[in-house]
Amino acid sequence: MAHAFWTVSDLPAGSHYQPQSLCMRGDGNRSLQTFEGATTLEQDAQAKAFITDGASRWPDCAVARQVRVGSPKGDVDALVIDVVQYGGSVMTVVQPFRPGPAEFRLLGDELLIDNNGPLPPLPAAQAAAAMREGANDHPGLGDKWSQWEAARDPVSPLVQR
Repeated sequence: MAHAFWTVSDLPAGSHYQPQSLCMRGDGNRSLQTFEGATTLEQDAQAKAFITDGASRWPDCAVARQVRVGSPKGDVDALVIDVVQYGGSVMTVVQPFRPGPAEFRLLGDELLIDNNGPLPPLPAAQAAAAMREGANDHPGLGDKWSQWEAARDPVSPLVQR
């Protein structure tokens, strides 16, 4: 999550995040893969195919891609991160954001979904806390994550009021 948002936060206005996967073996070795394609739709299709085909072969794998999501307030950009574990268990994280680089901002809390739908409040809060802690520890981010957290909009545009 941290690596994907770091990349997105630095993109020039109007750019689109190229989907990536970051997979880790039990021994800690990691593999970063970028999904190529002539269009963002082709890149996205390759990333989605990897979620069901290649990612489940790793103990832990995250596949990140940028999407436009309809919300009560209009379409918003979001990073969708599919966290896949051995056996194909998938948890999906949807985090709306305002593109940068100067205006980059996280828009509300992330939405967490598993194979059965949105996670109940307590498991969702625990998973979000673990992800945010991991993002805060990312060695290349410096203090960016804590700044994004402090400036995070309090309510997601994906939540109806």
